[in-house]
Amino acid sequence: MKRLLKNKFFLVGAAVVLVIVLAIILKAAGSGAKVEYTTEEAKKGNLIQTVTASGAVASANEIELNFKNPGKLVKLSVKEGDQVKAQQLLASIDSAGLVAQAAQYRANVDAAKADLEKIKAGSSAEQISVYEKEADKAENDLATLINKRDNELQTLREKSLNELNNTSFIISVALDTIYNYLISDNSTNDLQVSNSSLLNSLEIDYLKIAADFNSLKTKINNATSERTADVIISASGETGIFLDSLNSFLDDSYRVADSIIVNSTYTQTKKDTIKSDISAQQSNSNTSITSIQTTKSNLINSINSYNSLVQAAENSLDIAKAQLNLTKAGPRSFEINAAEAKVAQAQAQLDQTLATLRDYSLMAPIDGTITEINFNLGEQTNVSEPAIKMLSVEKFEIKVDIPESDIAKLSVGDEAVISLDAFGSDHLFAGKVAFIDPAQTVIQDVIYYKTTVSLESNSWSEKVKPGMSADVTVTTDQRENVTYIPQRGVKIKEASLGEVPQKYVEVLLNDNQVQEKPVEIGLRADNGLVEIISGVNEGDKIITFKKSTAK
Repeated sequence: MKRLLKNKFFLVGAAVVLVIVLAIILKAAGSGAKVEYTTEEAKKGNLIQTVTASGAVASANEIELNFKNPGKLVKLSVKEGDQVKAQQLLASIDSAGLVAQAAQYRANVDAAKADLEKIKAGSSAEQISVYEKEADKAENDLATLINKRDNELQTLREKSLNELNNTSFIISVALDTIYNYLISDNSTNDLQVSNSSLLNSLEIDYLKIAADFNSLKTKINNATSERTADVIISASGETGIFLDSLNSFLDDSYRVADSIIVNSTYTQTKKDTIKSDISAQQSNSNTSITSIQTTKSNLINSINSYNSLVQAAENSLDIAKAQLNLTKAGPRSFEINAAEAKVAQAQAQLDQTLATLRDYSLMAPIDGTITEINFNLGEQTNVSEPAIKMLSVEKFEIKVDIPESDIAKLSVGDEAVISLDAFGSDHLFAGKVAFIDPAQTVIQDVIYYKTTVSLESNSWSEKVKPGMSADVTVTTDQRENVTYIPQRGVKIKEASLGEVPQKYVEVLLNDNQVQEKPVEIGLRADNGLVEIISGVNEGDKIITFKKSTAK
């Protein structure tokens, strides 16, 4: 009996021990880390790469003159050392084709004048038939244009609405991220920061920006419901303004995160994760600003462009109908006026061609001295080398220092956009890279190359003064309709000495599995974007950030 009791106690104790062991095993198995991914879809679109620098306006003594188009030099009226006056002919290239075109337009003027005389004399049945066909064509052209306009504007409105809704989602994620990390009472019990006043301000700012976001969502929903251009454009503008406020809020949030005091709950790893997530939201916000501005600008520009085109087509139809009516009605005064308008139109074409013909000749822009002639009679000019150089004091240039990291992107002749502080961003100036000094310049242990950007004349040039501060943006490269992703999504495998490191991306599949794909990259563009030549398809979900959280 005692042995039996002992056996029962033994069995019970063994069962208890077994249960405890199983509980420990199950707890350990359930404590594994769960990985969360942040992804960006690979997209198709246009990329642009620019280089920016600052400098000051200075007077340029030498002017480089060239033809707008290459051609064979057929006339050279000056030699090196000659003194020339403004508007003096310096050289000409072959313009035989344009001369022939001018002759054709001159003949059109004569024909229009002859038609005017015919109208004054009365119209024939043949003439009436011609004007009927012209009216039909003008009407068909207008109907085709209106249909094209309606389809394209509908597409642009949908793109804008999609961008508005995408941006609304991005804003919501950003605000939720800040709330969960820094504000929520449920998740910030152990949060301590060295800048408590900034945290208090952040909590107050959150309430305001959250309220503003609710108002913005109402406008976006209204735009989605009404789908009219005016409402969409207005909502896009409001969204852009809100994103600026969001950026300031995210900047403050990052500073709060940076001031977190590390403790057992808020470890250095968690602090770094919070800062990284906030940085990701800042990047998403900046990308949304660009996208919203682009879709809004495309919609506005298309509306304005089509308004002009439709107005022109309607005018052409009105003219065609007026011509037909006038032809049928006989030689009336307004019919004669329409014919006279055709004469004026033909004359305008001739005048425009004659104006273009002047581009085939080089004229001295101001008084000066010829210093260099780079082509002889009969030689083919090119746009990369100036045909003639002359000294002057009336042109300005800007000298800037370009760091070695950007200098390889620049080439002489690259187009530049110049902003002068004295005029603000409302009055931009065009320019070109005129010279790149091959010698290096070291400034505070950083290698730079002195670059000269010419300032092209415009209606504001007379107000430009030497010494004015200038910001120069040079477009160095661009790609159209290419696949691109955020550059932070590209990773590099470790490689042995002498091997080329393999670049790859991690793609999140539909089953939440991760697939590595080797990629070939192309243009490193602005806004942290990079062209993908091969390895990624449009729509692939590229992992840009991942973090592990306890289950």
